Amino acid sequence: MPAVLDDFEPIFGEPKVEWAGSCSASRQARGFLFYVHSPDSSHLTIYVSDFRDSTWESVRSVLQLEDMRDSVGIGGSWSDFVHYLVASIKSEDVKLLLEALPDSSDTKSAKLVAQKSKGMPRISFSLTKLTGSAASDAMASLSLELFKAFRGLQYQFMQGPILFAHSWNSSFSLLSFSFFMLLS
Repeated sequence: MPAVLDDFEPIFGEPKVEWAGSCSASRQARGFLFYVHSPDSSHLTIYVSDFRDSTWESVRSVLQLEDMRDSVGIGGSWSDFVHYLVASIKSEDVKLLLEALPDSSDTKSAKLVAQKSKGMPRISFSLTKLTGSAASDAMASLSLELFKAFRGLQYQFMQGPILFAHSWNSSFSLLSFSFFMLLS
């Protein structure tokens, strides 16, 4: 049995949206945000939302993630797989693949697909559309956790020089003490 997901840090991002099937141009222009987190030590949950009328979810158990590791072909330890999964989700190559219903503006299916870099294996999560209070709860969770992450970065910034990595991508930024002093 692999190690559990106790130390999984939340990841936020904006996927590139790709549509298949017929849909209106207004639907194509909408942006989405995603939130990947581990609500407990044995599950990984993904929320994807446009904060209007399209909110999606994927929940994977550790056993399902083990199966994904085998099917994707990531060798090595469980830890190696989790590191690859995180690097893929934090990469610039995260896509939300949406399929529109024929002659409708509704969406038939959705997948979140991430790839660490070109030529590397793809990680893919089929998503389930949420409606009603489940969609509202997912949007609220995404919003509140994003705000908490923002407040954490804001607090760290106020403490002085730090090196931090944005959870939504892999770029690094050095906030120097002199820059902080200029703002004071």
